[in-house]
Order: sequence, then structure tokens, then C-alpha cells
Amino acid sequence: MTRASDRRLGVGDYALALALCASYVAVLLGTADDLGLSRDESTYTQAGDVYAGWFARAWREPSIAFEREAIDAAFRVNREHPPLLKLLFGLGQLAQQRWHLFATDSASYRFAGMSSAGLLLALIYVFGTRLWGRAAGVFAALAYALLPRPFYHAHLNAFDVPITLANTAVIYAYFRSLTSRRWGYGCGALFGLALLTKHNAWIIPGILAIHFGLVSYWQHREQKRGVTPPLSRVPHALIACFTIGPALFVAGWPFLWHDTFQRIGWYVGFHFHHEYYNMEYFGVNYFWPPFPMSYAWVMTFFTVPLTTLALGVTGVTLELRALARAVIAAWPRAQPAAVSGEGEPAVDPRLTPLLLAGAMFAPLVLITVPSTPIFGGTKHWFPAYPFLALFAAYAFCRLCEIATAFARAHWPRVPVRGVALLAGAWLLVPAFVETAHSHPFGLSHYTVLAGGVPGAAEHGMNRQFWGFTTRSLVPYFRQVMPEGGTVYICDTTYGAFMMLVRDGVLPENIRPTYDIAQADYALVHHEKHFAEVDHQIWNVYGSVQPVHVLTYDGVPIVSVYRNPRR
Repeated sequence: MTRASDRRLGVGDYALALALCASYVAVLLGTADDLGLSRDESTYTQAGDVYAGWFARAWREPSIAFEREAIDAAFRVNREHPPLLKLLFGLGQLAQQRWHLFATDSASYRFAGMSSAGLLLALIYVFGTRLWGRAAGVFAALAYALLPRPFYHAHLNAFDVPITLANTAVIYAYFRSLTSRRWGYGCGALFGLALLTKHNAWIIPGILAIHFGLVSYWQHREQKRGVTPPLSRVPHALIACFTIGPALFVAGWPFLWHDTFQRIGWYVGFHFHHEYYNMEYFGVNYFWPPFPMSYAWVMTFFTVPLTTLALGVTGVTLELRALARAVIAAWPRAQPAAVSGEGEPAVDPRLTPLLLAGAMFAPLVLITVPSTPIFGGTKHWFPAYPFLALFAAYAFCRLCEIATAFARAHWPRVPVRGVALLAGAWLLVPAFVETAHSHPFGLSHYTVLAGGVPGAAEHGMNRQFWGFTTRSLVPYFRQVMPEGGTVYICDTTYGAFMMLVRDGVLPENIRPTYDIAQADYALVHHEKHFAEVDHQIWNVYGSVQPVHVLTYDGVPIVSVYRNPRR
């Protein structure tokens, strides 16, 4: 297995990347109807409508739309997050109103997020193929696609998958910029788009700066030993990130066009002093710091399919160990430049394994800080997962080499590609089964390391959040409420519930309410902090017995109570 390189891609590779993208988006569109809007999604649909309305007005009446009052009226809505994705969500709905492109309104809002997921798969394929060949690219893309939690989030009009795409694109552009100044400018532009997507982008320059510092130091040592440095000593990508990136950030967010520094300060301060929400972890409901430092690591072990996790750990270990050995072998000053068997320098001058490892570990380390909020579950370190998938693909390729050598020794006529396909299928089928089984309860799914969903419940792990599981109760409500009525919706927002009506899933005569006493039925989403809602319902309804319990692998997800007084 050769070390990481920069293989050229052909037309067939880009066609395959496009096919992966389109196929994944098609799968997401085909499965999205099973998922009700989450709490955050309902907020972003509202903001998207307002932003798209401003955009349409700017097209028709630019002199009015670009006035400060018009800009502030539109972009004060959900100003704690940048506008790019919300604008795309709203434009999807505008397209739906004009051309009826989607089966439901919710799909029109979600299409931008789904497209981001498809493009991410294409990018992972391109990245993996450049590093280790087409087999690695395909395996890495499929390994990421078959992660249960990201698969759930890939359906949503939210920011977590788009920022994963943006972060990965910046890392890829930086990787290319080490041998191409043009890609350095592209890296800065992509960083600007990442800033316009979500604040996760803030950590990217740190990753790039540390890596470039190490690369520069290594090149300096090699130059002193008589080896001509193959890479530029000028950090074109970093310069572009600190110039082009912020410029695009301000230019792309109309809210920052007035009182720019004051509003940027408010935005940064909001996220540095973000309010805390609850998250259950091993039976403890954490509302405020210090948060457990083990959270991100344990949740990764408990939610990533075992085969993918094992391959990823193996891949990063093999790559870093090989790099360390090569560096140690080439370290003595008096020793001539070490070369590999192919006559190339034994040490990859770009130190690619360090770049990939840094991009993978940085989001996890950030969550490890005790003051960092954990209320978003695994979504806050999604940017680590493309690189976990790439390392898994590297380990897969090493296994294929071993399997191929064994097959040739015993069965000389066995085709090499057949061995790779068989090994890939064998390793990916468990992840496929996990992901398929997780739908539509993606946030409730836990892997075998947690003992499955029942084991996670016994451990006291969080079962869900965002109130999206109300969608799974629609068949029940349609059956027991043929004449309509009211439902106490607990963690589901009014906007999310009404989207079920807009999509034609629920009839208009079934209405949401936040008044338990006036509801015909009341539901409780099983999260630890909603235990008080159970008690309230018992007191008001005079019964502790639900009339229906939605379960996943036997674990209660939502309980439904009937009001005997209605």
C-alpha cells in the first residue's frame, strides 16, 4: 500500500462522484416523509421564508430592499446563525410555490440540506480517490453514508450536514493548495462559505495553521539536509482564509452591512456564552457545565457502527505509525534523504496523515472541553466523521491487499476486483443494517457497543430530542380521531406540527395545543426532563395509564394519554 499521494482523477471519477451524490439525494427524498420536522427545523423554515422574501424583494425593488430598515426587519430573524442555508431553504420553498418540484412543502425546505449531504458524499469520494485510489474513495463515501446519526440529519433543513460539507471542502482545498496557489484562493472562498453556514467553521484556521507549521518545519529540516522542498513556503490558503473568507462572510450576510463590528461582536459573544439545554448521559441530566469530558468519545463509540469504527481506528493508527517511522528514519542530519521503494521521499512532504487526523480529532477535542455545550448530541462533531470514513477506507484497502495476496496464493484465477467487492460488501453490510434499522428513529439509535437501543436505555442515555417523533404517531391519531380534536404536543413545536398538515399527512381538524387540560390527547416524548409532564398529565387526567406507546426495539419513545373529560 503506497502512502498518501495526489492521484489524478478522470472523467469517470467525476461521473461516479455525481452518481453517488444523486443516488444519496434520491434515497433521502424517498425516506424524508417518515420524519416530522424537528424543533430547530421549524425555526429555520420561518427564517427561510423571511430571507427568501427579502431576496425576492431585492430582485424586484432593490432600492427599497437594500435600505437598512428592510434589511434589519428580515435578517433580525434568527440572527444568531448565518444566513446562507436559511436563504437556500426559503428559495426551495419559493421554487415549490412556482413550479411544484417536490411532493411536499417540507421536502422543498429540506432539499438544500439533502443536496449538501449528496455533495459531501461526492467530495469524500474525490478526496479518498486522490489519496489512495478509487476503491478507497467509494468505500469512504459509503462508510459515511451508512452512519445512522448523520443519515438522520442528512434529511433536515438544518446546518449540521452542510457545515460538515463546508469544513471538509476547506480541508480538501487546503490539501490541494499545498501544491497549487490557485487552490489557496479557493480555500479562502470556501472558508467564507463555511463562515456563512455555521460557527463550527471558526476552528478550521487553527487546524490549518498547526498543520502548515509542522509542514514548514519539516521542509526546513529537509532543506538543511540537502533536499529541495517540494512545497511552497508561503501559506497561500491561510492568507486567503484570513482575507477572502471574512470578506465573503460580511458580503454574504446583509445583517452585517450596518454596524458591522458591533454585530459581529454580538454574534461571536452569543456563541461564546451560549445558553445551555439539557442532555441525559448515563442517567444524569446535564443542564449546565461542567459537562463530562468523556461525552463525545463515548457517544462516538455508542453510535458509529462497529465495523466502521474499528476500521477508522485501525486506519488512523496505521497511517500515523507509518508516518512516525518514516520521520524517525529520516531524522538524523547526517543521514541522506530516506526514500521509499519507489524512489520517492519516504515522508509525505504534506504530512497528509497529520492533516486528516487533525481534522478528525479537533471537533471531538473541542467538545471534550467541560464548558462546551453538549445539548446537540453527536451533531456537534459531525465534521470529524468524513475523516473517520477516509481512515476506514485506508484500512479497508490494506485489508484488500492482504486478502488479494492470500487469494492469489491459493486461487490464482480469482479476480482481484471480486475480492475487493466481496470484502467491501462484507464490511459495509453491518453498517447498512444499522442505518436502515435506525430509520425513522435516528436520534434514538445506539449500536452494539451500547447494547443496542435497550442497552442504551438501561445505561440512561438520551433517547431523543427535538420532538420529531410525533410524525410516527400520525397513523394512530388518524385512526382514533376521525372527527378531529386537539393534541398536547409536548416537545413538538407548533410550526413542526402544522407542517404535517401542510404536507397532507394530518387532516386540518387535528389541531395542536399546549394546554394539557383542554387537549383530547396528550403525548410525552420520553426524555428525562419531561418526567414532570407525565406527572402533570396523571394529575389532570386522573390516570397513569397511556392508551398508546410508541416503541423502538421495545424501548418507549412517546406515550399517548387520552383525556377522559373530553
